[in-house]
Amino acid sequence: MSNILAKRYRVIVPDTEVLEFRKKSPPEFEIVGESRYTAQFKKQLLKLLPPDKKSQYGWYLQQFIKLLAIKDNDSSATVLIWDADTAPINKLEFINPHGKLIYYKSTENHAAYFETIYKLTGLKKKVAFSFIAQCFPIKVSWLNEFCALLEERFQLPWVEAILAQIDFDAPNSFSEYETLGTFISHFHEDQVLYTDRPWWRLGNTLINHVAFLNKKKAEQLSSQYDFISFEKWERAKPYFIKVSLPYFFKIYLPSLFKNS
Repeated sequence: MSNILAKRYRVIVPDTEVLEFRKKSPPEFEIVGESRYTAQFKKQLLKLLPPDKKSQYGWYLQQFIKLLAIKDNDSSATVLIWDADTAPINKLEFINPHGKLIYYKSTENHAAYFETIYKLTGLKKKVAFSFIAQCFPIKVSWLNEFCALLEERFQLPWVEAILAQIDFDAPNSFSEYETLGTFISHFHEDQVLYTDRPWWRLGNTLINHVAFLNKKKAEQLSSQYDFISFEKWERAKPYFIKVSLPYFFKIYLPSLFKNS
């Protein structure tokens, strides 16, 4: 919380983990079960995925959860979506003194994302970078505009409109960040800024595992990066030798002696 100031913090977790998160989270965190957002679309999503693409169910699911979580706020609010696998190690600002929203950049360029965006909106990529940068600030009113555009264009509820335009036979054919970023870059260009401040995606390669990101290490790395991502696909292998054993000897055992 000290690195990202906000009026409210909401953490969305699987329903089975709500109680555990409530026990271990600061009281300022509102812990919400994901079924609050998934009930209206998860069956349809699972049905649309071909048998050989069922493994992508969770990947698509979390994107729609983010969209619905944004809408689950007052239309005058500004919301920051923050990926749960990412650690902020510097004090971050997402609204400048003039009220403009600040976006970080990345270098992804997956053609299927933009094919879906064009089918949905008729808009083409306008910026020379990717919006897939682990976090995404947005005014709720902007998402409402986007959803209204889809509903007018397709005469369907906006979630159904998006699902109908995704090519589920192709891998990873939709990005919520890239889609909203493209929309914003076309319709709200004068209200946003793009920052070149550095962040790092391959956190597991950098320090082996998020478990090793203690306060001292975070302070050291903060001179280089604003935040670091620890994505599951990038975990060290073999995991037991490279992560579990070092964690046991370097962190777990020392903590036992320190507290004894």
